[in-house]
Amino acid sequence: MIKLLDGEFTPWDIYSACVLAAYRSYDDGLCWLQTAGGMNAAPTAVLSLVDGFAILAVRDHPDWEELAAFLRMQPWSRLQCGAAIAEKLPFPVEWTSICLRFSQPKQADSAGIARANDPGEVYGILARCFPDMENRNDWMADLALRWRKGTAKSWVLDNTCTASALALTEHYAFLGALGTLPEARGRGLAGRLLTYIAGEMAGREVWLSCREELQGFYESIGFERAEDRITLKKETA
Repeated sequence: MIKLLDGEFTPWDIYSACVLAAYRSYDDGLCWLQTAGGMNAAPTAVLSLVDGFAILAVRDHPDWEELAAFLRMQPWSRLQCGAAIAEKLPFPVEWTSICLRFSQPKQADSAGIARANDPGEVYGILARCFPDMENRNDWMADLALRWRKGTAKSWVLDNTCTASALALTEHYAFLGALGTLPEARGRGLAGRLLTYIAGEMAGREVWLSCREELQGFYESIGFERAEDRITLKKETA
């Protein structure tokens, strides 16, 4: 049985934590859970859908046929999940990235690092790093909303490097929105900032995803490869 999520649940992995963070963040987002029993049974799968982007987490023998049929009816264009889940779904793979988990806490130098309190400061760095970033006002409004809801935090280092803890829950954090201005690269700023943030997330599992060619960099600052993260696309007739 699949129903709209109408209360919180206990996440069991980074994907289910992302769904819970979406549920806490977006009043107009849609989140569902699948159960194999009655109304109060533990979920076998959870799903979030925000602005056409879906995240799926499963556990304990979900009903794959029901999930696939339900997903075919929903208005998503991209869906992220673990590799084992993607193999069970009838949708093509758009791209694959690597998921890494922080495993080696290190003492980080906090000099020059400050919590960001202006979304424009974060966007200004990222827009110079990624010129194809669009929807400036929407992006900043979304980040500010997640700050208010407690599902994200952002930091800036020397006004040249930024990163955020996204999908932030009591036991999980997913790091992203990382960028260093071109003129400041090669000085180890990104590694120092990520190590500092991971330390600030004490008590939580800290995750991020990256392209395969960047795996060595993240391993050098204390992350270890955990699994592949798959982005599926929905083909329309």
